[in-house]
Formats: sequence, C-alpha cells, structure tokens
Amino acid sequence: MANENGVTKGIRRAARIASAITVSLILVLFIGDGLSEGFQPMLHLTLRETLMMISFFAVWLGLILGWKRELTGGLLTVCGFAAFYLLDYLFSGSFPRGPFFLLLASPGLLYLYCGIKCRKPRKD
Repeated sequence: MANENGVTKGIRRAARIASAITVSLILVLFIGDGLSEGFQPMLHLTLRETLMMISFFAVWLGLILGWKRELTGGLLTVCGFAAFYLLDYLFSGSFPRGPFFLLLASPGLLYLYCGIKCRKPRKD
C-alpha cells in the first residue's frame, strides 16, 4: 500500500485481528440465540428492533469490508455504530451503558486511521 509505515502496518494488523474476533463473536451470539429461541422471532420485529438490527448489521458488515477497503469499512462501521446509539437514544431516552458496544466498533476506528493514512494522492 502507498504511504505506509510500520505503525500503520501494526494498526492494520490489530484492526484485522480485532474485527475477526468481533465478527466471530457477533456471529456466534446471533446463531446461538437463533438456535435457542428459533429464528421465527426475527420475522416479527418491532420498528425499533428492525432499525437497530439494520444499524448493527452495518457495523458487522463494515468490520468485514474493512479487510479489503479500510476507509469504506471504517466509515460503515462508525456510521452504523453512531446510528445504533442515536436510535437507542431516540427510542429509550438514554445511551447504551458500558464499554461493550464501543469495543465492538473500535476496529472501525482503526480501519479509518489506516484508510486515511494510506490514501493515494489525487492526480490533478
């Protein structure tokens, strides 16, 4: 990659490892919940649950996409995360508590750093 140094390579490696762990954890939780309760409830979500699920899916997809397209994946992760927090605040009047959701989205910030740091200069 252009404009890359050792620090950026280390951050990229950390982002990929963290995103692989996070993606796997989300997948295990989703499948485990589906196996224990069945996937039928997914067909009867409320508006709140549907919107929050879409934003959470954007976070998950951004973490996967970041492996190949860091800037796009990072933006999708961070925007999905912001939408999740905004929707939770709009529907409940408070933000999610604890560091759990922040930790899930942190690889997206690392992807953003790498994507911005390694952008190719435009030829004008």
